[in-house]
Amino acid sequence: MLSLDEIAEPPDPAIAVAAVEESSRDEFLRRAVLALPPKYRDAILLFYFHEQDVSAAARTLHIPEGTVKARLFRGRDLLRSKFSRPLSGIRGASKSASLAPQHPNTRFAC
Repeated sequence: MLSLDEIAEPPDPAIAVAAVEESSRDEFLRRAVLALPPKYRDAILLFYFHEQDVSAAARTLHIPEGTVKARLFRGRDLLRSKFSRPLSGIRGASKSASLAPQHPNTRFAC
């Protein structure tokens, strides 16, 4: 026989729902990034997922820094347009499924 102290508390349903929504949003973002044209996808992947700054991404891609910035801007714009439609129907999803740079030393944002 189990005592009440040995029985686990049921998880909060709101937390479970939020976790599922976040997981599906993350999966949608991953697929959307991978579906970008290669020149935008490469810049986005290096900057956000590999956490390279603009100059490091430019060296990796063998292109000028200004070109990396332009590709990041255009890539974010493409992602934003893809995200604005599906996210509007997800409960609790914010409009700013932020694609803004997460680096503290980055000087530009969406």
